[in-house]
Order: sequence, then structure tokens, then C-alpha cells
Amino acid sequence: MRTIGRGQRTRATEGGARRAGAAAGVVLAAMLLGGCDGSGPGGGVHTSTGSVSSRSATSSTSSTSSTFSTFSTSSAATGTVVLSTAGLQVSGSVGTTQLAQVLAEARVARTWVARTWPTQVAAAGTVRVQVAANAAQFARLRGGVPESDDLAASTTASGDVVIGPAVMQGLTAQGQQVVLAHEITHVVLRQTTRTGLARWVVEGSAEYTAYRWTGLSLGAACPTLAADVRADRLPAGPPPDAAFSGGQQQGAYQDAHAYMNFLVDRFGENAWKQFVLATSSGSTDAFGADFDGATTTGLRAAYAAFLRHTVG
Repeated sequence: MRTIGRGQRTRATEGGARRAGAAAGVVLAAMLLGGCDGSGPGGGVHTSTGSVSSRSATSSTSSTSSTFSTFSTSSAATGTVVLSTAGLQVSGSVGTTQLAQVLAEARVARTWVARTWPTQVAAAGTVRVQVAANAAQFARLRGGVPESDDLAASTTASGDVVIGPAVMQGLTAQGQQVVLAHEITHVVLRQTTRTGLARWVVEGSAEYTAYRWTGLSLGAACPTLAADVRADRLPAGPPPDAAFSGGQQQGAYQDAHAYMNFLVDRFGENAWKQFVLATSSGSTDAFGADFDGATTTGLRAAYAAFLRHTVG
């Protein structure tokens, strides 16, 4: 699940359980938050595709008209509306316009995920997204577990994506797409159905997948980590599970994201995908098997060099 800050978003443990996918998180660059002033040159983040500046959730990157193929009111008492399109179903009582907007961003997000995980997206079938109208409904949809008012989104153990009010109120279109792509990654990799998975693999794989197609540089997507690297405070390797709780989540998600980028850069995407799939299925020895016998300890110097070159 996620919380949204001014320039960052994290998630805490869902349902009181240490389910890997139910405790997912992401960190957003400030430029993806609506109404913020940004931290990059000229108030934007300069990327390989130009500058991503702060913008409203009705950005031209999306079209909320003609984005769904079916429409139905499933409950007159609650006002719940269901919108559907190929591979996606969005429901909630927030109104058709907002649901259509979520569906439009979810279509983009699902496309992003499918570029990295085509087989898994096809096998997952329809991804269900529930949009909460308020904090109380959000907590109920997630299982009644109280969380921060800044909580953004969650993926339940049954594989439903639950979107909180903060996503609709505080994020740009691209920010919503990142949130949804992160959650859809958990769904299609079935990471919410297993316990005991390494948190850095679960969160890092979702972060890498979600940010990959935004055009944001690693430094822009991981501003806290970038600042640490420039101050010569380099992480030794992927973050431990404990780093994803107790107020350390923001840094942990960024560290996990960066470590995934490092593994792809060093070993190639195919090896990285094999590792993520094996680990998400419960393997505990996939790291050495898929990365030529490497260990996180043995890769420490190489990781430090990667960070200095990439975000330093």
C-alpha cells in the first residue's frame, strides 16, 4: 500500500499480515504530484523525452471519453458504478467522470506493465480496480486496517487494486499511472498471494516496472537516494525488510528501485525477469542462480560505482 507525501509516496503493511504484495510501496518524484512546485530545473524534471512538469490529473496524456466498453450501476443503494474495458474493471461510488479518468490511466498503466511482463498480464485476465470515495471506505475495502491519511493505494490478498482518495486528489495523470502500474505489477506477478517474499524484490520489481516508461531518470524518481549518493552515503545493497517500516519506507522503496535498475544494467533484463519471477514464486536461491553465482555482498563495489555514475 502507499502513502503520499509532497514529493514521495510509500506504503505500509496491509491487513496486519506480512504479505509481500500487500505491503507494497512506491516513491514518486515531486513533479508527479499535482500542484507542487517541483524540484528540478525550471520546476520540472528533465528527462530523455523532455521535461515532465507539474500538471493536473486531466492532462492531455489521457482521454476520459470513450475509454470504457460497458457501463452499469451495480447498486442503486450505494451508487456503485462499474466501468469495463479489455483487461480492466473499475468500480466505485465516486461518479462516472472520476471512474472514467481512473480507467483511462489504468489502461496506460496496464500497457506499461505488459511491455515488461506480457505473458503475465495476458494470464492475469481482468484486473479489478476499486476506487474509494473516502478514507473510511478505503480502510474497509482494504480490510479495515487503519492507516495514514496519506495512504494512496493497495493491492489486496485476493488481487484487487484499491485506490484511495489521495490518488484522485493529489496526483497528476502520470502520477496516477505510476500508482496503478505499481499495483498492477503486484497483481500480474501474483505477489500478494505469497508470504515471506523479500520486500525489496516485491517493491523493487513494481517500482522498476512502473517508472520504466515515464521518461524520468533514476535520480528524478529516487530523489532521496540521489541526495544520499551525492553526500557519499551509499547503500551497501538492497534494503532489508525492516527498512520498509518504522518511518523508513521512503528510502527503502527508492533503494529497492535503484537496486533493480543496477541488476538490469549489469546482468540484462532477461536474467532480471527470471530472478523476479522465481523469487515471486517463492524461490530463496534465485539470486545466485540467475546472476552467475553473484551475491549482494560481492556486488557492493559495483553497485556503489553504478550509483555514483547514474545519480551521483
